[in-house]
Amino acid sequence: MAKSEDQRILVWCNSTENIQQTIFDAAIFALTLRKGLCFFANYTSKKEEAIFKERINSFASTTKEDIPQMEVSTLILEGKLHNMMKELGEKYNAIMLCSGGKFGGKLLKAFYRSGFPFFFSRKSSSLNNRLRNILIPIDFRNSTKDSVLWGSYLGRFNQSEITLLCAKDNDGELYQKVAGIKQSAEKLYRQFSFKYRFQNGKVGSWKIHNEAVRDSSKYDLLIFTGSLNTTLPDQIIGPFEKRMVNKCKDTPVLVINPQLEMFMVCCTDNRD
Repeated sequence: MAKSEDQRILVWCNSTENIQQTIFDAAIFALTLRKGLCFFANYTSKKEEAIFKERINSFASTTKEDIPQMEVSTLILEGKLHNMMKELGEKYNAIMLCSGGKFGGKLLKAFYRSGFPFFFSRKSSSLNNRLRNILIPIDFRNSTKDSVLWGSYLGRFNQSEITLLCAKDNDGELYQKVAGIKQSAEKLYRQFSFKYRFQNGKVGSWKIHNEAVRDSSKYDLLIFTGSLNTTLPDQIIGPFEKRMVNKCKDTPVLVINPQLEMFMVCCTDNRD
């Protein structure tokens, strides 16, 4: 496992959509978790390489001037994004990839091969209280614990307040699974000193993420776990995680891939 100081928050610079807000939010994550901030691009031609290299160097230089206490680096790799996800995690110690646009095809294909979450920034009229109030939908899936864990990082180190929106399942088995996730979340969160609360949702596990998206404008960040399998609706109207992220017009989203084992965030300091 990489040392805490070696882990990186990546800003994907192939797209410049909402890039300033993305850099700002990525820097908050990096400072909060005490990780390096890395401006990253991938290319498939020499022309792209030259353009992206100049771009990431410019972003890195400006950021170093603005935040001299933060470790800032650049990384440019040849190839398609989805083919380098394992390398980014294992060799370059990435723990998050940040982008400012929609959850498009290139990012989605890469996401399914990623052991670290993808963050999508959104434009904000204010730079105050970023990532302070966080919403996490709780459904019956055991993989929801990954979202709960990421909430604990931000609660511990950013003093974020976490709202856990719990699905209202009438089915006895699903009800017990949601109750188990709630119990696990409380056991974890009670170890630390940040604020959290459980809120009863109005719908069951299959629709709780839609409710979270509708309520997300009240929060600074939505965290949720993606799908384990592609369902028939996914094939007809698009993948679940893509739909949920792109519906969030104003609220940033952190989405976690449950199909691979998640790279762990190293937290070795004494801030608790």
